[in-house]
Amino acid sequence: MSIPRIMISGTHSGVGKTSVTLAILAGLTRAGLRVRAYKVGPDYIDPSYHTVATNRASHNLDEWMMGKDACQWLFEKTSQDCDIAVIEGVMGLFDGVSPTADEGSSAALAKLLKIPVILVVDAGKMARSTAAMIKGYQTLDPDIHICGVILNKVAGESHLKLLTEAVEAYNRIPVLGTRF
Repeated sequence: MSIPRIMISGTHSGVGKTSVTLAILAGLTRAGLRVRAYKVGPDYIDPSYHTVATNRASHNLDEWMMGKDACQWLFEKTSQDCDIAVIEGVMGLFDGVSPTADEGSSAALAKLLKIPVILVVDAGKMARSTAAMIKGYQTLDPDIHICGVILNKVAGESHLKLLTEAVEAYNRIPVLGTRF
């Protein structure tokens, strides 16, 4: 199955991935697309927000609790009637039940379902270091495809210019959006 899909993940909890996810879900829905939302992990609050934003039920995908086969089956079954699937990650991209393996993380699900990742980054009080942090996320696991970033807590236009130039030069991925 080749339903277009994207994961919104973050560098850590509290970075703004739920707000970003909801904005994307609402925008795609308003554009007339049939959007199916998902949440990595056993969360029940975020999927209720997803449902409001899309007017369609959101589903949890947790490969640690459900197993890989069940996650794959549920995703394939519930995404058949949509134009795009948007998956909101849990905690930071690589955070799960193990300090040295993917188990239970957003990264594990991204690899299992071959989902490109948009990384939400708290860029407050940083400039070029933002590019270094993103480089770490890009290189920790070469099987994860980070296709772009959204920068949160940007101080203003001049800060955004510095961040964008650094991220695009060092990471070779686009800055897709920002929040001041």
